[in-house]
Amino acid sequence: MTTKIERSGRAVHAALADLSPEEAERFQREYRDALTHAAETFDLTQDESVLTRWWGIANIRANPLTDEERRLVQRVQAGEDVGWPSPASWLAARGPAAS
Repeated sequence: MTTKIERSGRAVHAALADLSPEEAERFQREYRDALTHAAETFDLTQDESVLTRWWGIANIRANPLTDEERRLVQRVQAGEDVGWPSPASWLAARGPAAS
């Protein structure tokens, strides 16, 4: 089962606070700096960038790789041709995810 995290500062912070408190503190500092920058410049580019990056990290922490996925990553990192042209085709070949 996949844990879904809303893409908002509040949700990302809550997830990280539960799963990785040190990263939650880093997110909080970076996000506040980005919000301060946005308030001064009326430009949300930095805010969106920080939120997007940490949302991805929060999702990774909430949904760690399975043993099978870890082995596949190790094979790819070792330079092995695993026979899949893209992650989407690998997922499609696996069939529906078990709940």
